[in-house]
Amino acid sequence: MAQPHTDVDPWLAGVDVQVQDNTGATASGAGFSLSPGEAKTILAQALNALDQLQQLQRQTEILKQVSPAAHDPASIAYNARLVSGHGVFDAAGDHVNAEAKYLHELIAKIQVALRQIGDRDGEAARELGSPNGGVAG
Repeated sequence: MAQPHTDVDPWLAGVDVQVQDNTGATASGAGFSLSPGEAKTILAQALNALDQLQQLQRQTEILKQVSPAAHDPASIAYNARLVSGHGVFDAAGDHVNAEAKYLHELIAKIQVALRQIGDRDGEAARELGSPNGGVAG
């Protein structure tokens, strides 16, 4: 059986999230380009999906605690196929964990991009309100 992939790196390696304001200026490097509204919507969806995955993580941990129904060779062998460290429930847990890692990284990238555009907007507002860089009155 192939080892399950549990690292996020190939999925999001070098992929950044870019948030554009109304002027078309960007908040981060190459990758996905989103409006602030789109980024916030995707962030909310990703947080919801992560919440559901965290529930699944708890459920897979419960599944991995299953024990043989009886102590006969058939029951023990069947249980080993489920939870032997290489069983079906173990693979399910690894898969759910990999999905959760992916969402954690995606959420972090979206949050960074949104913070960057928020910081830039705040800086522009300060410049407009300052005596040296503001609007002529």
